[in-house]
Amino acid sequence: MSQETALLTGSMAPVAAIDLGATSGRVMLGELIDGKVVLTAVHRFANGAHPLSDFEEDAAPEALAWDLDELWAQIRHGLGLAFARRPDIASIGVDSWAVDYALLREGHRLGQVRHYRDPRNERAVEHLELTFARSELFSRNGLQFLPFNTIYQLEAERADGRLARADTLLLVPDYFNWLLTGVAGAERTNASTTGLLDARTGAWDPELANHLGVAGILPQLVEPGSTVGALRPELAAEFGAPGSVDVIAVASHDTASAVAAAPLTTGHSAYVSCGTWGLVGVELPAPVLTEDARLAGFTNEIGLDSTVRLLKNVTGTWLLSESIRYWNQNAAPDGQISLESLLPAAAALESPGILIDPAAERFLAPGDVPGRICAAVLEAGGTEPESREQVLRIILESLAASFAAQAFSAAGLGGFTPDAIHLVGGGSQSELLCQLTADKSGVEVVAGPVECTALGNVLVQLRAHGGEDWDMGRMRQLVRNSVQLQYFAPRGAGTTA
Repeated sequence: MSQETALLTGSMAPVAAIDLGATSGRVMLGELIDGKVVLTAVHRFANGAHPLSDFEEDAAPEALAWDLDELWAQIRHGLGLAFARRPDIASIGVDSWAVDYALLREGHRLGQVRHYRDPRNERAVEHLELTFARSELFSRNGLQFLPFNTIYQLEAERADGRLARADTLLLVPDYFNWLLTGVAGAERTNASTTGLLDARTGAWDPELANHLGVAGILPQLVEPGSTVGALRPELAAEFGAPGSVDVIAVASHDTASAVAAAPLTTGHSAYVSCGTWGLVGVELPAPVLTEDARLAGFTNEIGLDSTVRLLKNVTGTWLLSESIRYWNQNAAPDGQISLESLLPAAAALESPGILIDPAAERFLAPGDVPGRICAAVLEAGGTEPESREQVLRIILESLAASFAAQAFSAAGLGGFTPDAIHLVGGGSQSELLCQLTADKSGVEVVAGPVECTALGNVLVQLRAHGGEDWDMGRMRQLVRNSVQLQYFAPRGAGTTA
């Protein structure tokens, strides 16, 4: 039997995937059964920004943080449920959102992990760029300018005494790996989102690290698929694990995991990993560090097997979820609504004459997003939306136009025209969004998997246990065998191609 046949028909012990997003988290079981990867949701829980003042009395009123202690409690609860269901779990892997970090001293966390939407980051941009111009930063790290990149957070952090007291800096998934194992490291795909990694060498940039005061506290880089360490004995006992369980460094930036599981069929496919953020790009063998790429706002992040994810961070479902949250927050107790209840009427509406820029700075912060959208429409010369459904239709049309335009832009920088757009993640469940993206791009949109990030997490763990050379082509064939994909042909000639 060939290796490929064995891979596509075999079965393996389950693994546990901890998948942490900006608005929710989950613990999943993943198992290879008769050549198909089967995911089972074990525990889901909420996540989101908290006022730092909830944790620190003297915090600035606008400061934001994550509640990592609550996340850790939910992770432990989920792993307990997972082992109760399947005591034969072979390993655990953690992925999460990017850029945010914990500071430790002598094994204790120093305060809270600050949220990437914290306003302090924007104030730090001009300070860092007094020393490193934006164009120079791109030539070093290949990253799209975003005020919440880790380097700007660290520039803001330098005014706070805790950075000088820290002996270790761990990105969020590495922090949870450390809690699970006691071993500190920096998984490379997530490290590539910080701005501290040299885009050409893949190593920490010593000049930037020295300037920001973190040269001595950055851990050793580790590759996705490597073993971080064994689950701490006390945690194994708590979870009911009968033997030794490895913690595997997966492609721990959630987008890296999502792209690893995106069922791309050719080297000319584009992808949109659509959750709170939309990550739109292509997969390449080397970074694109041209001035055109910088000015177009693209970023070069490391993917699985040393690939490069040339992509752009654009707004995703944040505008939808925040609009629903705002409406519900300001509705009567019996007037709670859901996105699902509004979408059929939104789909029946005519296309709006005016679109918004979903990535505009005015939409970044929580709050009255619907009101800001109405204001943007009026400023652009349009008619103010009269219903929630009209607001949602404007959001969906604007997201689709953004996805289509950036997919073609990324492919153009890579030297080709996209033959398809793969829309994965939670946004792939919206048939309207998928169809509108196909219409506006003029190419087929392939929707799914929904749980793409967790699936990529699981695939890297299974490959680590497989004992065979599972290249990305085989992994993506597994995805195509395992999930039901939907295909959306463009209606009309499209506007982007």
